[in-house]
Amino acid sequence: MVSAVARAQAPAADLPATAPPATEPTTGAAPAAPRPPASPSGSDARSTTGGDARLARDIETAPPPPSHVVYFQYGVAFATEQVLAPGPICDNAGVPCILGAGAGIVVRGGWRSTGPLYLGGAYELTKQDPNKLYRIALLQQARAEARYYFMTARVTEPYVSVGAGVAGYGNEWAIDTWGPTGSVGAGVEYQITRGTVVGLAVAYRLLHFSRFTDTAGSARDPGVAQLLGFDLVLEQRDAIVRAGADGARAR
Repeated sequence: MVSAVARAQAPAADLPATAPPATEPTTGAAPAAPRPPASPSGSDARSTTGGDARLARDIETAPPPPSHVVYFQYGVAFATEQVLAPGPICDNAGVPCILGAGAGIVVRGGWRSTGPLYLGGAYELTKQDPNKLYRIALLQQARAEARYYFMTARVTEPYVSVGAGVAGYGNEWAIDTWGPTGSVGAGVEYQITRGTVVGLAVAYRLLHFSRFTDTAGSARDPGVAQLLGFDLVLEQRDAIVRAGADGARAR
């Protein structure tokens, strides 16, 4: 009996050791392939797609960067001059008015800044209606002009304008009367190509005519005439100076 109890209480050292867990070999085996990232859930995928669509729409509708180019802007216009009030040169009721409505052309050229300013000059030649007192009644105007554009960063830009100069009126190319002129106006430009614009403009003009005698021998008193001008404009822009880093590369 004692021997049975002794065998039952044998020391743990006599018991067989537990086998260690098997380990992967450290040599000669390729590392396990990484798991692919989990695909986004349905709500996350929709959120990503919506964000991309909004970003593309924002990029498409964003205005272009501001221009850093100074232009020489020049062109021609078809012009009409409507007489609102001829002034003292037509105050004599006994003779026909020598200044009526007319039409012609305008030649322009000027400096267009990188911002909203345009400074230039214009020469306008229109054939007016002289009620048969002149063979060819020509109204000639030479003006300095300034425009202020409302920058829209789009192909269409409105502007306001002012002008000042001198005007002359007479038969054919003769100047029978002349004087200073001033105008205020407004217009809009539409850019049809990178360098070509078309536009419409309207201007209210004041022309002061000096005293003169017409071809029929009638005396005409000095005074101010009021005209309303309309222009259908075609102009070209040519880059002359590039500001900043662009200018350094251009030079």
